[in-house]
Amino acid sequence: MHLTLEFAGGAELLFGKQKKHSIDLPENSSPWTIRTLLVWIRENLLRERPELFIQGDSVRPGILVLINDTD
Repeated sequence: MHLTLEFAGGAELLFGKQKKHSIDLPENSSPWTIRTLLVWIRENLLRERPELFIQGDSVRPGILVLINDTD
């Protein structure tokens, strides 16, 4: 599955100062969910200070997640 991820508002600093990431997710035995996508992002894209982006298995309070420009 191909996705384009965009980080703004300072979050891009946690991802190598890159706002846009075009990614191809690997085939998964179970369907992809936002939760499994966040784990993949933490393991594959997040470069520094994961505590500022992820809390447990979700994003930290105050981080707005948009899918197709809708929250």
